[in-house]
Amino acid sequence: MLPSQNRLRRREDFAKVYANGDRFRGSHLMLRVLVTQAEPDIKIGIVVSKKVSKLAVSRNRFKRQLRAIFRQVLSQLRSQLKSGLQIVVTVTTQGQPNYQQLCDDLMILLKKAKVWQNGS
Repeated sequence: MLPSQNRLRRREDFAKVYANGDRFRGSHLMLRVLVTQAEPDIKIGIVVSKKVSKLAVSRNRFKRQLRAIFRQVLSQLRSQLKSGLQIVVTVTTQGQPNYQQLCDDLMILLKKAKVWQNGS
């Protein structure tokens, strides 16, 4: 579970990120990033639709894996991330990528989105 201060929860917050955020597409994931000055914390939301899998077990597995990846990123690299980020990760793949493939895809997308302090 992500810490409470790092979760994106409300429908309005998701809608704001979808409407105003920048999009980055990977092989398994799509990342939407919105930089806000109002909130200093990094907020993360994870979306897995029924188009990806009709089985709740599969959708929940994706969410668990992505939360674990974000926990690792936040614990190790929090000081290197920009503040005020709102991130929504959407799983777009029909297949069943493993944990390492999801992790690699997410890290590539975070670099594309330039969410690091030094811009890379």
